[in-house]
Amino acid sequence: MTEQPTTEALAGSPQLEVFRIIDERLQDAVQREEETDYRSANATRRTQTIGRVSLIVAAVLTLPVFYLIWTLVGAMGLITDRMAAMHEQVGLMEANFDEVAVRVSRINVSVANMSNRIAVIVPMEQRLLSMREDVGVISASMGGIAPNVNGIDQILGGMDQNLQQINHVFGFLNRDVFRMRQNVNQMSSPMRMIPFFGQ
Repeated sequence: MTEQPTTEALAGSPQLEVFRIIDERLQDAVQREEETDYRSANATRRTQTIGRVSLIVAAVLTLPVFYLIWTLVGAMGLITDRMAAMHEQVGLMEANFDEVAVRVSRINVSVANMSNRIAVIVPMEQRLLSMREDVGVISASMGGIAPNVNGIDQILGGMDQNLQQINHVFGFLNRDVFRMRQNVNQMSSPMRMIPFFGQ
């Protein structure tokens, strides 16, 4: 009989109301803290997953990229060798052209002297023989130029093959870079769907 008035008296007391409000606020604070921890844990887990996937993709693509770079360096070395060989062939051609120029100048001198010695048959015959020898030397020099031109054609053909290899290498590099970009976009797409992660 005495407990019922006491309970009714406490029910309307301001102290019990204050305790109830404090308890509700504490429960709300704990719930908000748990939600914040849950979101932070999910964000950390997603970040770790993305980092691991990025490291795996980088590790997988490192070897092909280094192989392509090594192939490119090798092709550049072959092109350098071809250019050096072509430079040697051009040097030989220049020497042959110089010899041809000397022989042509001698022919010009011989023709100029023929007009002064037209009356003398024996010297003219000797000049003609000398001219014949010069023409033979010119013919031999031109014959030596032909293999050099063929060698340059072969060198240019090899350079064309090396340039094609370089084009293939750049094609592979572009393909790998495109794949990496697609992988990064796929990994970052879940983060774009989460509104609080991007803030």
